[in-house]
Amino acid sequence: MNIVGPSLFSIVFISIGAGILFYARSITAKARRSLSWPSTEGAISHSAVLLSTQQTSNSTNAAMYKADLAYRYKVKGRDYSSSRITLMDYSSSAAGRAQDIVARYPDGAAVTVYYDPADPSDSVLEPGGTSGIALLRLIGWAFAAGGLFFLYMSVTGRVHTGR
Repeated sequence: MNIVGPSLFSIVFISIGAGILFYARSITAKARRSLSWPSTEGAISHSAVLLSTQQTSNSTNAAMYKADLAYRYKVKGRDYSSSRITLMDYSSSAAGRAQDIVARYPDGAAVTVYYDPADPSDSVLEPGGTSGIALLRLIGWAFAAGGLFFLYMSVTGRVHTGR
C-alpha cells in the first residue's frame, strides 16, 4: 500500500491551514494593538461602492461589492494617505455593507484616523475590527482538519489511491 501520495497531500492541507491560522493570529494581535493607536484628523478624498464581477465554478458571474475609500491625514507634519477601513477589509456579495460604509464616510467628510505609532503609514478608520478574522480562522481550521482527517484515513488504509 502506497500512502506517500495521500500523506503528502494531507501535509500540504495541514500546512495551508496552519499558515492561515498563524496569519489570523498575527492579525488578531495587531487588531488588539490598534485599539490603543493614537489618532489624528483626516479627510475622505474618495468614497464609492466598487462593483466587480467574479466568475463562479459553474461559469456564472457573481457581483461583489466593496467600499472603495481613500483618505488623507498628517502625522508630525508629514502627509499620508490610505484606503483601509479596518485591518480585514473584504468584498461581499451583498451591496448593503459597502453602501453603509460609504454612507458613513462620504466624500470630503472629516474622519478620525488611527495609525500605528511605529509606522504612521499603517492606519485604519475603525480600530479593532475582527469580524473578518473569524472567517479566516474558520477557513484555516477547515484546511487543517481536512488534512488531518485525510492523513488519518490514508495511514489507516481507508483511502485507496487507485492502485
